[in-house]
Amino acid sequence: MQAYQQEFIDFLIETGALRFGEFTLKSGRRAPYFFNAGQFNTGAEIERLGYFYACAIRELDVEPTLVFGPAYKGIPLCIAAAIALRQRFDMDTSYGFDRKEIKEHGEGGWLVGKEPDPQDRVVLVDDVVTDGATKIQMIRRLKAACSARISGLVIALDRKERNADGEDAVAALQTAAGVTVRSIITIQDVLEYLPGRSIDGKIALTPDFRGRIESYLDEHGRSA
Repeated sequence: MQAYQQEFIDFLIETGALRFGEFTLKSGRRAPYFFNAGQFNTGAEIERLGYFYACAIRELDVEPTLVFGPAYKGIPLCIAAAIALRQRFDMDTSYGFDRKEIKEHGEGGWLVGKEPDPQDRVVLVDDVVTDGATKIQMIRRLKAACSARISGLVIALDRKERNADGEDAVAALQTAAGVTVRSIITIQDVLEYLPGRSIDGKIALTPDFRGRIESYLDEHGRSA
């Protein structure tokens, strides 16, 4: 695990974006942990978040020309990542995001920012992949509307789960959408790094919750 990934896990605990308890996910599963990208709500936090995304984007095998964030949580992510790429790594990229509803007045349309064209190398940024269905829909929509070349998808946390069909959720997404998926961290990184570690004077991940997460992954996780 790289230093920025360890820093990211610390950051998630410090901000409360990664929590341990009992949570009902969008998929309907009951999980012993929850990641909430909406927890980042200050300028300093968004600035740091953009840096972590930029680090992961740089590990893709392509230098993007456009960073795209699906509404709603992807909107601040694409802007923060584009700023961090410019400030930290001297990469000047465009950014864009979608509207949930098509705008019928003014400039109209369903895209804001740079509209992808066939020459762009687009990297999407989003929070997590659970079953991957919404990501597949967005990528297909972009390709159909703009003939966009989607070069990758970067997420904050790979939950390493199977989808509703019992398949590896990330592998199924990569196959269906034809993109490479890169995560800043995986839940296995959390289980490797966090147990016993004190953050802000508290043990961040107790043995009890580590066991609960491992049991959850035994039931819903993928093998690799």
